[in-house]
Amino acid sequence: PWSGEPIYRNGEFCGFVTSSAYGFTLGKQVCLGHVHAPSSVNITMNYIRDATYEIDIATKRFRARPNLYQPSEMGPTVQLNMN
Repeated sequence: PWSGEPIYRNGEFCGFVTSSAYGFTLGKQVCLGHVHAPSSVNITMNYIRDATYEIDIATKRFRARPNLYQPSEMGPTVQLNMN
């Protein structure tokens, strides 16, 4: 992926990949992106954890696993690792 690939949560579009790179220590592709929720839903750690994610690359969907961590005062960050 380059950037701009759609992210799906439980089969529904929820955001875009903003950047990606190969994680040599992980042995996998790592993607960062923005995920949004319907206006009536607050995004919480449980909202992110309790779902399945996919990234669409060239019309093929790849499963992705979110990693949650808080690297700074800016709030939680989600890292999507492609399987």
